[in-house]
Amino acid sequence: MLLVLLGVGGYAFRDELASGVEVVRDRFATPQQIHPTAVRASSEDPAHPAALAVDGTTDRYWAPARPGNGIGEFLEMDFPGPFRLLDLVVHPGISPNAEQFLTQARPQRLTVTLTGSDGKVTTRTVNPADAPGEQRFHLAVGGVVRIRLTIDGAYGAAPDRRVAVAEVEFFERP
Repeated sequence: MLLVLLGVGGYAFRDELASGVEVVRDRFATPQQIHPTAVRASSEDPAHPAALAVDGTTDRYWAPARPGNGIGEFLEMDFPGPFRLLDLVVHPGISPNAEQFLTQARPQRLTVTLTGSDGKVTTRTVNPADAPGEQRFHLAVGGVVRIRLTIDGAYGAAPDRRVAVAEVEFFERP
């Protein structure tokens, strides 16, 4: 009788059990970097194209075509196939050097739109600190094939400044 109850309970809560297994696997995994196969932006300053946000360096950056707060501007990346995204790393601003970092606007809030291979869309919000350097956000979303980062707020925005993103990195569960 106990086995029957356990079986019925396991079946009834199978989705929750599967989710719990994913959490445990994520926790003990060593994330590996994955690189996009394509990158585009809603707009780009000709001197600071979207490709610079995924070029592996933090001293070159993407910036939208128009100066200002950048709200609604986005970067979008495609990946070679579905993967489980564990972490997103954002390097805000134009440089890891503090003096240079403050010369342009930086993202304050980003909407992360993750599209799965099945077309399902998952949305998260991340809030980078107004500080240079790597900022890691744990997202843990499976089946990802496309990621869009939309600017929803900016630090240091001004009519003569552009919101800058030096680098974005993506880490998957192997």
